[in-house]
Amino acid sequence: MKKKISLRVIRRISFYYEALLKLNLPDDHYISSTQLEDITGVSCNQVRQDFFYLGISIGKQKKGYQVKKLFKELKKILSIDTGADVIVIGAGRLGRALSEYKLFKVRNVNVKALFDVKEELVGNFVHVFGEEVPIMHIDDLDEYLKQHSQIRIALLTVPEHSAQALLDKLVNLGIKGIVNFTPRILKRPEGAMGVQIVNDCIGASLYKIVYQIYHQGIDKAK
Repeated sequence: MKKKISLRVIRRISFYYEALLKLNLPDDHYISSTQLEDITGVSCNQVRQDFFYLGISIGKQKKGYQVKKLFKELKKILSIDTGADVIVIGAGRLGRALSEYKLFKVRNVNVKALFDVKEELVGNFVHVFGEEVPIMHIDDLDEYLKQHSQIRIALLTVPEHSAQALLDKLVNLGIKGIVNFTPRILKRPEGAMGVQIVNDCIGASLYKIVYQIYHQGIDKAK
């Protein structure tokens, strides 16, 4: 039986994977838990605990973990080799910027189409890694998903007032994972089992860092 991994562990695993990507070390090099701590902020003890919990036993005492083997294990856990086709709802500046995000390619995330209601956008293309990705009308979403049933994930970058209705529509059409980039906190429709929603509120993240800098920092300095 496949071990169920908590989202907290998955989040840390993604940090480790990102660290390896940024370092771009040769496959035969080794990386230690202390080095991973320096890059990710996750303690070296926690790194070792996570790897032990996940059955990653490829480390060598005083050398660390071989980069090639560690990459392979982390990619398998994060299902990066499988890849993910996604759609973007909202073809404004944020939607287009996300579609062109260069690290999506490294992570094997493929934006297949964008959807919008603005006639001046519909029918155009976004150039993503040498491919022309179409901007389609939101009214075509139903038919598109019927023809592309492998797509299970959507990125939501629409105006706040229409966000919940569009999320409900996506769920009804079979989308199982939604990353919400709107300012509104969205909820899973009642009875929608197995649907995952991530509210990635940029404003909330900004408020958090402002508080930490101007309040917690001031308190510590006193």
